[in-house]
Amino acid sequence: MSSLRGITYKSRLIGNLLGSIATEFQFKLLYFYKERQVIDLIKLVKNETNFAFFPYEAYTVYSIAKSQSKLDGEMAEVGVYQGGSAKLISEAKGDRKLHLFDTFEGLPKVSEKDTHFGTKFWQDNQFNDTSEEYVRKYLKSYNNVYLYKGLFPQTAEPISNSKFCFVHLDVDLYKSTIDCLNFFYPRLTHSGIILTHDYHTTGVQTAFKEFFRDKQIPVIELTGSQCMIVNT
Repeated sequence: MSSLRGITYKSRLIGNLLGSIATEFQFKLLYFYKERQVIDLIKLVKNETNFAFFPYEAYTVYSIAKSQSKLDGEMAEVGVYQGGSAKLISEAKGDRKLHLFDTFEGLPKVSEKDTHFGTKFWQDNQFNDTSEEYVRKYLKSYNNVYLYKGLFPQTAEPISNSKFCFVHLDVDLYKSTIDCLNFFYPRLTHSGIILTHDYHTTGVQTAFKEFFRDKQIPVIELTGSQCMIVNT
């Protein structure tokens, strides 16, 4: 057993080291190709919060929110955690309304579908080092930002009649992803986008593939652990 723990510990160390190298490399490339002000913002967010997005993924969130801000409709994020991606969206959204949903108590119950390469990937109540008060304070300088605490879609009644040009999902789990797709997909505007994180996990992948299997909407895999759909 101690040998197994040692292997696991070394694997995490190697993973953290490779992640740090990838992060620095991506920042260098982004500074070369993209607007410095935006990359500085991403660096700031990573320093201010526990933000488990690679720089390329963070830039994708910002870039899509920026482009979608030209369309009619509101924006939403489910899975806010400490508010890192919400801040990027807030910087990009203009005067669009942004609705933010989270339990602010960590993940709900993890199912047998929520794996990665056959092993359990998440833990019940993981990511509980946050609070509604913390995120509200973190985003207090932005207008038209609304927070809802609780399990989605039980908290969705205030937006039941809204239309959305951009929805960002970072809910990690199969059931949560299915619940979000069932709610938001019928409420997307023309050319509206749903972007998700953690598409590398079995639960999120399965949810998207099942939901869009019989629809004429392709699931577009992106760099890293993201995918998106565009409502046509």
